[in-house]
Amino acid sequence: MNEAHDQLELNEAGSEPGTEHHYTVAEVARLFELPESRVRYWSQTGFISPSARNGARRFYTFKDLISIKVAKELLDAGLPLQRVRRSLDALRGHLPRVDAPLARLRIRSDCDRILVEDGDNTFEATTGQLLLDFDLEKLRDHVAEVLTLPWVEGKDPDRRAPALGSTSSYEAFQAGLAAEEQWDGVTLGAPEFLAALSHYEQAVELDPSFAAAWTNLGSLLAFTTEIDRARDCFDQALRSDPDQPEAQCNLAELALRSGDFVLAIGGFRQVLRNDPDQLEAHYGLARALLEVGGKGQALAHLERFCGQVERLPKSERNAELKRRKRQVEQVIKLLRKELAQ
Repeated sequence: MNEAHDQLELNEAGSEPGTEHHYTVAEVARLFELPESRVRYWSQTGFISPSARNGARRFYTFKDLISIKVAKELLDAGLPLQRVRRSLDALRGHLPRVDAPLARLRIRSDCDRILVEDGDNTFEATTGQLLLDFDLEKLRDHVAEVLTLPWVEGKDPDRRAPALGSTSSYEAFQAGLAAEEQWDGVTLGAPEFLAALSHYEQAVELDPSFAAAWTNLGSLLAFTTEIDRARDCFDQALRSDPDQPEAQCNLAELALRSGDFVLAIGGFRQVLRNDPDQLEAHYGLARALLEVGGKGQALAHLERFCGQVERLPKSERNAELKRRKRQVEQVIKLLRKELAQ
């Protein structure tokens, strides 16, 4: 076993962005009365991601706001996440071909179709039972109005978040998140751990298509001896949301733990094909590659991991992530030394 591999295993044990106005996560959350955690989750899963960049930071454009508006309306109407995702993909395919200014655009439903109108032509975006009708000029006015108002602190935005199809299931999911945040990450019999398990189980019982709840439930079970049950949870998450990178990463991690390095490598690479910036996939893939002697490739992915951590906003770099980055930097030095010999 080489020194870099041993070190990584040891660590595992222990200004204006542009001329067009761009919007931050906090501003988007205010505009649509969403918790910031959900806006970030939509971005992390590739559901709706900010499309503008300024250096290492990413911002939402007005076209991104259109997608968020559509998604919120459809999810509030009770449509499954997968159908909403398909609707957004089709809608995005039409918007770039519309020549009219955004102020002239209207997006509305006509029975089972999403229609895009630019004043002269009407485009059918997709199919599905939709109840949606909003004027983009009004949306622009709403953006201007909300962003000029002072934001009143003191309320937990997650507590007033609308549901992803089922209010009670989303509330159970939020309660699970709150309990998990209080858990020490070690004690399996801790009340917080058991409470988080119970809340996530309640969430998926109330809404069996709730992919994020399945993933979080599986992640907790992976700490226990119930590995097969954890794997089933991740599989269920992917049945509800086939593109969810967290569930894909977790399945690859289970393969890595069980010694199936080929399966783990394939799983992590599949995540990176869909999301090249997924830092946990770079980290996991590097570990799997070290197991099979792929030092050069492992080094490249560890460097990508460190780069992605650096690009995160400071508020998202928690103590555990910083600790892992420092340890990975040590492994990178060892690998460079070995490869230079």
